[in-house]
Amino acid sequence: MKLLLVHRYIKPDTPGYAHMLYIIGKHLADEGHDVTIFSSQPGYNDAYDGPKLPRRENVDGMTVIRTALLKEKKNNAIVRSINFLIFGISLFFHAVVRKIPYDTMTVTTFPPGIMATVARAIGLFRKTNYIYHCMDLYPELASASGILKRKWLAKFSLMLDKRNCRKAKAVVVLSEDMKKTLSDRALDTSNVHIINNFIIDSFDGDVEACGLPETIRNRDKKFRVLFAGNIGRFQSLDTVVAAALELAQNGDSEMKRNIEFWFVGSGIMVDQLRQQAGDELNKSIFFHPYLPIDQVMGVIAESNLGIVSLLKGVIQSAYPSKTMTYLEAGCRLLTLVEAESELARLVEKENIGAVCDEISAEKLAQIITKEYRLRETQGDNRDRIRKAGRRNFGQPTILQKWTKLLAS
Repeated sequence: MKLLLVHRYIKPDTPGYAHMLYIIGKHLADEGHDVTIFSSQPGYNDAYDGPKLPRRENVDGMTVIRTALLKEKKNNAIVRSINFLIFGISLFFHAVVRKIPYDTMTVTTFPPGIMATVARAIGLFRKTNYIYHCMDLYPELASASGILKRKWLAKFSLMLDKRNCRKAKAVVVLSEDMKKTLSDRALDTSNVHIINNFIIDSFDGDVEACGLPETIRNRDKKFRVLFAGNIGRFQSLDTVVAAALELAQNGDSEMKRNIEFWFVGSGIMVDQLRQQAGDELNKSIFFHPYLPIDQVMGVIAESNLGIVSLLKGVIQSAYPSKTMTYLEAGCRLLTLVEAESELARLVEKENIGAVCDEISAEKLAQIITKEYRLRETQGDNRDRIRKAGRRNFGQPTILQKWTKLLAS
């Protein structure tokens, strides 16, 4: 089968999906498919510092095509919009004018609604089916997060995406919650398949080999509660800081000495959270800027609870990929999500963490206290947690689902 896998970023660019799609493509190429990846030159957040790559090259049994775009900054909305337009038009002409059409192409929800619409347009000229890989569901995610407030825009976006889902040969979502959201749109979900993301970076447990800065090492074996990732306004992190202050002020003397909270990453909420930490800043509440993934794995491996927090309603339209990263490093989860969600059920079924479905500092402090006592009696069980993660999100398990999807 001639396959075209489409995404703005691809390895060696830094986004997680850039690496995941590359792995999917290599897997399908190894199975005998003719795989082409349509992408662009590396440039996500200026994180790539290597040389310019060939416009077209054959690597790992695949053909990678990189279209030229304008140099952009994350906060430059105009240039980003122009690049989305250039990328979409380039994809359209690439797929339409080639002599032999692709059998199937994959597109994602980045940017929302655009790539699937381009795929539909391609289908008007060539007999190329498309698989709609929904990493998120829009406009539901934007509405639940409070980003999208204009009703006419939400209505238009929903109409567009319903059309994209109907015309897709297959729609891939990450969870039963997301499939239910599509069903709630009054869509026929017979073409919807649940294939979650997989563990991208394996970890052998060797923290010393990660090259962690000494300032972030957990040499004293403190009970560390960690949030790693984008520190934004839609993750209830102010509640996490409030829980940390609650424990620092009202916890017993042992917990005050031994529990610490770390926020690793960057985002618009960093300054506000640092201010909220007050006197506990750099005493029991710490912040560290962005770290590369290999070092992040080391930080997680020295932590006891990894925070996965989403605003109410978001879990119905997304599935946090940091879940897999925490589990691969053997870290228990502290999930701030609805108790009836698939993620919460997984945590409870596998006994790999705790669920807090009530966003309050008092409730969160109680759960963290319980987890602290649990470690005293049961230890960390990192190998068991890592095995549970690989059982549910290991590459062989998830890639086989992609094989079955294409076979069908």
